[in-house]
Amino acid sequence: MKTTKIMVNSNGFGMENALNEVESLSQGMGFDERSARRARLLAEETLSMVRAIVEDFSADFWAEGSPDGRFEIHLLAEAAMNYDKKQELIGTSSMQRNEASVGIMGKIKDFIEDSLYNMQDGASISAGDSHLMSMGGVAIVPDAYMWTLEKYREDVEKNGDEDADMDAALDELEKSIVANIADNVQVSVVGNHIELVIHKKFNPAG
Repeated sequence: MKTTKIMVNSNGFGMENALNEVESLSQGMGFDERSARRARLLAEETLSMVRAIVEDFSADFWAEGSPDGRFEIHLLAEAAMNYDKKQELIGTSSMQRNEASVGIMGKIKDFIEDSLYNMQDGASISAGDSHLMSMGGVAIVPDAYMWTLEKYREDVEKNGDEDADMDAALDELEKSIVANIADNVQVSVVGNHIELVIHKKFNPAG
């Protein structure tokens, strides 16, 4: 099952329709009240997350579900990137950032900003972009940067005993609504395009 694609933007246009589509999908998949609430909450958090991260965007939003209870929320956004925006990102890139980001949203915001700053339309990705890799959860795939919650968890747990910052990251994971509900979050950046996918496996019986 798949909802229709809803155009949403940073001004809030289309967001209520998007949430209604998720509710309809939840009903169609036979979710009980608790699962349906969680599905809607994930959709709300997805929209608010991107809205907080990217000030000016338009995006396609949709959700998908399968009979085995697999549920996905997709948001495909295009950031308005011009010369002035690029200069703003130069000033806030990870190489010049002095303060640690707060929470999962802060990590994703840094990842998107750094990716947009480093990525040029049509350019190939270089494995030499090591400052991005140091953020945790980041992978370089063909012609794209990708951050996943699953890999971030692995990086945090692997380094948690060695780094006080990683201990704080573990605490952030425990407090994050999305991290506590979602099985995985994938954020990829190609050119000016940002795609966010949230994965959750629900009980197919509800």
